[in-house]
Amino acid sequence: MDNPPERSGPNRDSTDLKPPNRSAWQRWVHRPQLLGFRKALLQVHLWLAITIGIYIIVVSVSGSAVVFRREVGMWLVPRTVPEAVGIPLAGEGLAEAVERVYADYEILSIVEPQRRPNEPVYVRLLRDGEESSRQFDQFKGVDMGDTFPPPMQVMEWFVDLHDNLLAGQVGRTINGIGGALVLVIVLTGAVLWWPGKGRWLGSMVVRPARKSKPLTWQLHSALGFWAFAMLFVWALTAVYFAFPTPFEWVMNSLDTDPTDFERPGERALLLLIDLHFGRFGGLGVRTFWVLIGLIPAAMFITGFIVWRRRVNGRGRSEQPD
Repeated sequence: MDNPPERSGPNRDSTDLKPPNRSAWQRWVHRPQLLGFRKALLQVHLWLAITIGIYIIVVSVSGSAVVFRREVGMWLVPRTVPEAVGIPLAGEGLAEAVERVYADYEILSIVEPQRRPNEPVYVRLLRDGEESSRQFDQFKGVDMGDTFPPPMQVMEWFVDLHDNLLAGQVGRTINGIGGALVLVIVLTGAVLWWPGKGRWLGSMVVRPARKSKPLTWQLHSALGFWAFAMLFVWALTAVYFAFPTPFEWVMNSLDTDPTDFERPGERALLLLIDLHFGRFGGLGVRTFWVLIGLIPAAMFITGFIVWRRRVNGRGRSEQPD
């Protein structure tokens, strides 16, 4: 989200001048690009992003992919029998029907509905050393399909990739470290975003016709501004999922009444977790969450393009007016 220094010219605002007695705060307000610490932050922001760029893309894309995890399960695995008409099979009659339908399998278990009579029967099977599970219509005595079809298996693969990087607890730990590094990138990016008094409104929007700033730079800056809160939440909760102990210690330390049912900060933490996964609203909200979940990947790609253009020497010719 770096803002390159501006060209000198006859139309420069008088606030851009840097008199000898101007304080660091005044330079920060009007021309932050001139401050040495900002240049150091830029290097931290830049090289951290480049170092973990692939990680950012993987977590961003996999996170968007799993937003509809619950819906995929509901769409592919029926929760009720299509036509619950007549007297359902039960007991020995159900067992005989199941054995007929799955004659090529060893029946491991038959679980009849416990709460609602129109729920399918759950059947565990074994063949050639491999277990599987099916849903069974106890009204018609027919198979209803796999309880874990291939699309759901793909979805769970993405869940494991997003949560554990396909590496179990080691991957979860790496994810927590990655979340901490993304936090640093987000916070340094927020400081670098500030372009100076009189210019900040322009850094919030994308204007393709503005030739003084390349489109990728505008996208990177605008996305960084509007997505800052969510990027911060995602990174912070990623740290919590991997290293919950420090968070739990803080909440326990602040809890003056251990006999109550809520610790200070616990409700806020649960809200952040819901925001991380998009666990609220309807289909429209989840669709929106899929799109904004791709923002970290877009931020890395646009930032990388801006960096490459500067490395290739074209950045100097594309400074803002």
